[in-house]
Amino acid sequence: VAPRPAALPAPTTTAEPIPAATPAPVEPPATGPVDVLGAVLAVVAERTGYPVEMIEPGLDLEADLSVDSIKRAEIAGELASRLGLPVDGGADLDRLSTARTAASLAALLTEGLGGPEPEREPEPESPASSRPAVEPVVEAPRRLEFTERELPGTTGTLPPGTTVHLVGGGELAATLTARLGAAGATVQAAPADIVVHLDALATGEGAEPPLPDAFPLFQTLLSHAPRRLLAVERAEGPATGLRGLFRTIAREYPELHASLLRVGTETTEPLADLILAELAATDREPVVLADGGRRRALTLTPTDLGPLAATGAGPAGDGAAEAAAIGLDHDAVLLLAGGARGITARVARAVATAGRCRIELLGRTPVPAATEDPATAGAADRSALRAAFLAAGHGSPAAIERAVSATLAEREVRATLAELRALGSPVRYHSVDILDAEAVRATVKDIHAEHGRIDGVVHAAGVIEDKLIAEKSPESFRRVFATKVDGARTLLDAVDTLPSGPRFAVLFGSIAAALGNRGQSDYAAANDALEELGRRWSAPGRRGLTVHWGPWAAAETNGGMVTPELMRSYAARGIRLIDPEEGPLSLLRELAWGAPDTHAVVYTASGW
Repeated sequence: VAPRPAALPAPTTTAEPIPAATPAPVEPPATGPVDVLGAVLAVVAERTGYPVEMIEPGLDLEADLSVDSIKRAEIAGELASRLGLPVDGGADLDRLSTARTAASLAALLTEGLGGPEPEREPEPESPASSRPAVEPVVEAPRRLEFTERELPGTTGTLPPGTTVHLVGGGELAATLTARLGAAGATVQAAPADIVVHLDALATGEGAEPPLPDAFPLFQTLLSHAPRRLLAVERAEGPATGLRGLFRTIAREYPELHASLLRVGTETTEPLADLILAELAATDREPVVLADGGRRRALTLTPTDLGPLAATGAGPAGDGAAEAAAIGLDHDAVLLLAGGARGITARVARAVATAGRCRIELLGRTPVPAATEDPATAGAADRSALRAAFLAAGHGSPAAIERAVSATLAEREVRATLAELRALGSPVRYHSVDILDAEAVRATVKDIHAEHGRIDGVVHAAGVIEDKLIAEKSPESFRRVFATKVDGARTLLDAVDTLPSGPRFAVLFGSIAAALGNRGQSDYAAANDALEELGRRWSAPGRRGLTVHWGPWAAAETNGGMVTPELMRSYAARGIRLIDPEEGPLSLLRELAWGAPDTHAVVYTASGW
């Protein structure tokens, strides 16, 4: 699947989802056990369009059948209703939706049936389906910035007999061990009451950030169920992404007091004293700043761009005033990495409409042919394409899903290129993996040689592989983290080799970094790390900006936007969505009227 730029947070289901129309219930036999696996295969077949005999119990529902976590939750809710299982609409469905195969889902349902339950008559209708669907609210995004809020000093002490596990730290760990002992605590190996992670304190040339390598360590530390987890890093250190990680830990482990202590350059207190004092804190802030004898938290605060922005693009404008202020006229060159789909495509269209500048698009989707194969051209959507490939005997469901996804991606690229040209913008598309540093450098060099300039770059590449921390594989964490962070670093390094580089670089982040999000530890951490990369790239005359987007409503494409299933889930939870027409205009206003020293901002229609 091509990467989805600025992919939107897909939270694990904590509210009962609204399923699609429910087919007639499958009646269990009058006697004997219910065929749970058969019921699972039947519902999956109904939802995907594949014959039951093609759906093997061990197929990965997401990778092989394109059944994401929201669709799995809907399937789980429907099956629970058909089988007569009581579910609370939250934790039960959350657990069922983690199943990645039909076999594992059947096992969870069988466990829930327990004892005589198979003989119980199924309920006639799902509670979820009996509720009217809630229409999503779509609106222009609000602008927010992180501001600092003073926290009280810490006056408490550690309870006598507290056990503490120290991770890393070198000489600091030895000093801290002595201070903890004097306070009546005992330093020992895990498990312990408190875990203090000191490995992120390294600074200077060659200092390596802890993530993604340290993710398995954090998994292990969390598995020991401490009551307190404190990590310490220096504010001037490398881009770590630990803020996003700890905001997510706080959401996934609500009973755990987890926080990241960021120590600033003006701190004069001994570091061991700061850490010891912070361990006694009772305010459960996921990120605490310590500098100059003060403790502060970060709070998202609504801000505006002043009167110029209010009279620019506005709700009914086309962004022309902003494009002129940015310098994106018909001679300018804008490079967008993240494909020609979804949010990237929407931004490209807004720029083409406003300034008709030259646009260069980078994405992993192969360069599409001029026209689509007639055999699939008449299939309007995923379901129709699936049926067409199925009728043609295209192979296994996994092979068909790959073919369907590739066809849809090529359609989106082809349509985007055609629309941009129709709007008056010369455009080229380059099939490049953003993680291939050599290919990225060569492409950037070619673009600069072609036009003699690159005025701005946008990094919107990203992938989503949502899973709770306890269930996340290190390989998956690394893949999600690298696409965002290494991809951004590769692109910024490439434009820095040019004789005349761009005036701005926009890195598309996610509100998951700013607020944390269950199931998105990797995505939250990666997007948080973008902020420091953008800040360090900034210099007089050029601005590095990270925009943390909230969820966007689906337009004609869904790359990086909200799927219909997720839109229903968000609507049921009262989460508003960014209008896809207003989102790009917000970006143009930010680039035109935002302060050059503002390096991170949140644009969202809603919080979680």
